[in-house]
Amino acid sequence: MKAAPSKTAEAVLGILIPPACREQVLGDLHERYTGPVRYVGDALSAVPCVIISRIRRTTDPQVLLMEAFALYLSFVGVAWISGQSAFLFEPWGLLRLAIPTAVVLVALVLADAYADPAKRSPVKPMLQTAFCIGFAFLSQATFWATDPDLAVPLRIMLYGAGISLVLVSALRVFFPKDDNRPRGAT
Repeated sequence: MKAAPSKTAEAVLGILIPPACREQVLGDLHERYTGPVRYVGDALSAVPCVIISRIRRTTDPQVLLMEAFALYLSFVGVAWISGQSAFLFEPWGLLRLAIPTAVVLVALVLADAYADPAKRSPVKPMLQTAFCIGFAFLSQATFWATDPDLAVPLRIMLYGAGISLVLVSALRVFFPKDDNRPRGAT
């Protein structure tokens, strides 16, 4: 009987691998299994490459740039219109608005990479965007608790997140993901 990795190790590894390529990667790692140390080494070298490959396959740079502008301009616009424009002229004010934008973008890229391509839904773009904006609130809550000088004011965060939710969801509806289309090809 051929040695095989433990079910627990495969289950943990299965969580780390994006669903679109989980079965193939786990199968390849299972075939290469010679021992637990080698299995961990193979997993540590394969999983980051699989995640990066999946990110490259699911991320459209033009749409990502549009989402970045929509997110950042939402926060800047709210700060400007809501009477808190002084925040924009504070030291690092504009950079502080970039923090929630960057957190949402990273979360959106990872959400796309880990999304199951077999499960498509008309409300998925809005749910994914709302989930990713939640990560921006978590990052801001961390700043509010540890270093309030880095945090975005709550009013700007709330209204900016609301406007971002509408704009980014609309972009995701109008420019849906096509995982089978090669990126950068004409």
